[in-house]
Amino acid sequence: MTHTFGIEIETAGRSVSEVNAALRADGLRGFVVKPDGTPSVDAEIVLPPLPDTQMTWDYVQNICRVLQDIGCTINRSCGLHVHISNAPLNDGTSTAFFFGDSIDHTERTGSFLRGTYFADPMTGVEVKDIIRRYTSQQAVIDSMHPSSRTNNRYCQPLELARIEAADNTVANLTRVTHGKFGAINLTTWARGTLEFRQAAGTIEMPKMRAWVRFLLNLVEWTKSNRVTQGATEVTRTTPEQPFRRGARIGVIYTACRTQFGGATVQDLMDMTGTTAINIRARISEIRTRVGDAAIVTHTQQANGHSYGDGQDLARYEILNEWTEHGEGATLLPDNRIGIASIWAGLSDELYEFWQDRIIELRT
Repeated sequence: MTHTFGIEIETAGRSVSEVNAALRADGLRGFVVKPDGTPSVDAEIVLPPLPDTQMTWDYVQNICRVLQDIGCTINRSCGLHVHISNAPLNDGTSTAFFFGDSIDHTERTGSFLRGTYFADPMTGVEVKDIIRRYTSQQAVIDSMHPSSRTNNRYCQPLELARIEAADNTVANLTRVTHGKFGAINLTTWARGTLEFRQAAGTIEMPKMRAWVRFLLNLVEWTKSNRVTQGATEVTRTTPEQPFRRGARIGVIYTACRTQFGGATVQDLMDMTGTTAINIRARISEIRTRVGDAAIVTHTQQANGHSYGDGQDLARYEILNEWTEHGEGATLLPDNRIGIASIWAGLSDELYEFWQDRIIELRT
């Protein structure tokens, strides 16, 4: 599974037109140079989706060399935003061909390659685990970057409690991650990426590569070692009493839930003094409250009667507990799940780079 990445490089010291002209004069292509809108940032160089290959890093190195040669600088306002594709490349897709096609596409259109090159997007379970791991170790992430990128309003730290409480859907996770200016930004999901915004600006390729590879590993570790795809099994329970006990609907609910096999329509009519039509209307209300799967309808035939015996002998049973089976993504069980550490799966070389970087920033 190969995820691609894109980089947004923010610089100061040279205008958009100067940066664009210099890069093109050097024979480089496939990028977009534009204003950023952030105070003290003069230009933003947006690179297309790229695979983690030597060809890619040679390309990025040439971009950085030109920026350095023309006197671009980095200040405290500059950031390095990294987009990780929310879907891997399709099996069999050549990274070399993708590299060339991606650059050609952006050069021709000014937009970024998507579509048939990519497989299905990650699930909400995977995205939530990635965000949870990052956020639960936010203090360590902070130590990997200059203090100017801690509690920065353009890359605000996320709230772990809100992440934990969110449903396993990208839509709900987007609502609890500060929108565009979160440390992890999911508003780019529809465009095919997760955006990581915390890194400080740089025009040094090795620093860019180290952060990109850290993020790619973060994603790949969750997908390969913490989440499983396949059959799911979830146990559900109904509340003891979601209605007012003295109300007719409360009496119906209790009778159907606490009596073995439930209660017949006739029983419920006798208990409440209402008609069969009213009983069925109340059962519909209960379905809306606790879900269709929680209510079993036993027909009069299932109770040993014939069609001619009347509809009032049908029976409704509200389950205390039931199991739902399905297909999808779930976290692996505790005895099989990979560790949650942000360092899990990282190469020794990259781990040592970041430990040295943490010490350097601390001192």
